[in-house]
Amino acid sequence: MTRTVSEAAPYERLVRHLSRLDRGQLAGLRRSLGDDRPGQSVPWLAGLFLRAGLGQPAQRQWQALALVAGLYALVERPEGAPEEGEPAPPTKRDSFGWTFGGLYLAQDQRPSTEKRFLALLDADMDALPYALRQAVTLLHADDRKPDWVQLLRDVNLWDHDPAGDDIRRRWARDFYRSAERTPEAQAPADAPTTAERPEQPPRPAPRPAPTLFDEEGDETL
Repeated sequence: MTRTVSEAAPYERLVRHLSRLDRGQLAGLRRSLGDDRPGQSVPWLAGLFLRAGLGQPAQRQWQALALVAGLYALVERPEGAPEEGEPAPPTKRDSFGWTFGGLYLAQDQRPSTEKRFLALLDADMDALPYALRQAVTLLHADDRKPDWVQLLRDVNLWDHDPAGDDIRRRWARDFYRSAERTPEAQAPADAPTTAERPEQPPRPAPRPAPTLFDEEGDETL
């Protein structure tokens, strides 16, 4: 049986709510990435978290949720809001480490990309907004996106022991497993993918630069 939005987990519902935001709201979220703490300038996020079933998050959880919401707005654009009663669309992709390892492989294992990923793993919660924003921007420049639901879960536990250490180890393992594939190889049967991979069309050429602008012309990096 297909789950409806009301039956989905809170993080899935939050991503669904983010997909319904208009362009002005998404622009506000993008700009909030420049706040001292992500989301400070977007007070209506509190209502979004409540409607998703996340209650009233504590400060650290708020920061984690607002950070991922801002990153979602950085790369996603609305494509028409589905009706509330329709089944939630599939949003699952490979793990963040596997996705970033694929970028590293596509770039012929460029040292600066590996260095950026290692800096991300070393980031504490205060340094994470900058490091993760840079990583997501690099992925977007190559038409790659994270699994937003899983990223919400992971970032929410980033500074919790031992869960945070487990997440870092999983990202590192997935990154190097993905990066060590030959270009022609398929992902192994136990690869950290969360959905069946459909046949994909040829990947378009990478964007010339990762600098992004919102609809009003505001620079987002």
